[in-house]
Amino acid sequence: MKVQIYLVISALMIFLSILNYSGRLAAQETTGIVIAVVQGQYVLKESFASKSIQSQIEARRNQYQAEISAKEKLLRERERELLQQQSLLSPEAFAKHRSDFENDVAAVQRTVAERRGELDRAYAKGIKIIQRQVSQILKDISSERNISLIIPVSQTLFFDQNLNISREVLKRLNDKLPDLTLEFESK
Repeated sequence: MKVQIYLVISALMIFLSILNYSGRLAAQETTGIVIAVVQGQYVLKESFASKSIQSQIEARRNQYQAEISAKEKLLRERERELLQQQSLLSPEAFAKHRSDFENDVAAVQRTVAERRGELDRAYAKGIKIIQRQVSQILKDISSERNISLIIPVSQTLFFDQNLNISREVLKRLNDKLPDLTLEFESK
């Protein structure tokens, strides 16, 4: 019985020694790896360029909304007039007026969809420009600091704040791209 306990304890000691040794080897191999994390959403939300994009989109959206509201008001007035004239017009004439009105409603709906698409395309182009700049900034920081791996914060459970390079990325982005003028292209 003592021999069996001795063998089990010896095997356990050898196993623990191997684990300890392999753990030291792994630690030695990873000491050359420098890791950083970045809060992409924070950088995107707080950058001057992103705020510029948001304000331009909002201004253009308000402009389009005013145009659409005016057209909708005219359509409501036309519909009211059409309903009032229904009893005065022949069924064929009423059907013709109704068809013209429905075509105008469809045209306004197409305009709304086109405007929404225009805003979406302009926003996407602006964000793409910012993302390219952020990517270049991350490459520069990585090269300067010999960072081997940059991980988005959204992919981490927890991290040491000393690894967070988001503020530096934001500062460099604001320096490189303090403003961004969108190009609105209608289709």
